[in-house]
Amino acid sequence: MKLLIQHPHTYPDEISGILTYIQIIKSELESRDIQVRVISTVSNSVEEWFQAIAWANVVHMNSNSLRFALICKMLNRKIILKYHYLFYQSTHDQYEPMSFPQRLKVEVLRSLPKANTPLKWKLFTAVKWARLATRLTTSCLVDHRISCSQFLAESYSLPMQILTSYNPIQISPHQLPKQLADLKQPYHFVFAGRLTPDKGADLLIQAAHQLRQIRDDFRIQIMGYGNQAEELQQLADHLQVSDQVDFLGHCKPAEVVEHLRSALALVVPSRWQEPAGYVVLEAASVQTGAIASQVGGLPEVTGSQGLFFAAEDVTGLAQQMQACLENPQAALERGQKACEYVAEKFSAAKAVDELLSLC
Repeated sequence: MKLLIQHPHTYPDEISGILTYIQIIKSELESRDIQVRVISTVSNSVEEWFQAIAWANVVHMNSNSLRFALICKMLNRKIILKYHYLFYQSTHDQYEPMSFPQRLKVEVLRSLPKANTPLKWKLFTAVKWARLATRLTTSCLVDHRISCSQFLAESYSLPMQILTSYNPIQISPHQLPKQLADLKQPYHFVFAGRLTPDKGADLLIQAAHQLRQIRDDFRIQIMGYGNQAEELQQLADHLQVSDQVDFLGHCKPAEVVEHLRSALALVVPSRWQEPAGYVVLEAASVQTGAIASQVGGLPEVTGSQGLFFAAEDVTGLAQQMQACLENPQAALERGQKACEYVAEKFSAAKAVDELLSLC
């Protein structure tokens, strides 16, 4: 079988859950003698799209590219679309279950401009509706739909079936149980992701400020880039924690994993309804537990062994960080349980089995 995998990214080394997912399943597929090609609908040309689709038997899409889906159907190729993102703007910050007609109504009403909105932004409402129509049309064109979490599948409210197939993670079978001696001193908390308000890195810096009133034997590493980077550094200066917060900028995936390996805990302080949170799986793969906000699919991928706090609750986050510092051995044990959890539920073999069953 020849399988073409599509993604919407420009660079192959971006910090992206989709690219990590593709890298892992590609390796597993090839180990089963399945021919695999990967194509970007951003960096590859339309001519290259045609050539790759014509080569394939089945196309595995990872974004709502209507043009790409139309070409697949023109060439009579089966399409399996995996959802990694939220579908509606109205579910970005808050979510409550509702039917498809209700969800469409809420989405349309939320996108309506206010009376005092400038004309150009009023006109942009039509663009929002066109994008929604594109996503819905793409969903109708494909043969199968899968999502990276049960939360995400539920949030779409579509009348068509969406199966859940968790993003896989690779775990070395030769890992020894992590010991306190394997952790950096002083103990480190790690953030890895885009430096944008959605991801909540500023909440981690505020929590560090609160925690410092009690103890200062910890450090924070912030990996990633984005339009909030300078603002975050200014916040750390303002709260007088800049000597404990290291901004590492863009890190390659292997570097991210190494920092996670030696950390006391990963912190995922997301504000938005995070669909799955791949970094949680990456941390668990090296026996590092997570402190995560209770939003979207984060509780689902973190599992019961994780530590949680309510979205935007800086004090709750600081308390969970303090709990790790006061009992680092318990933090280690949570990391080991997290590793066992993802090994069972998020294996590459399982994800590929599910994908091939649809092929």
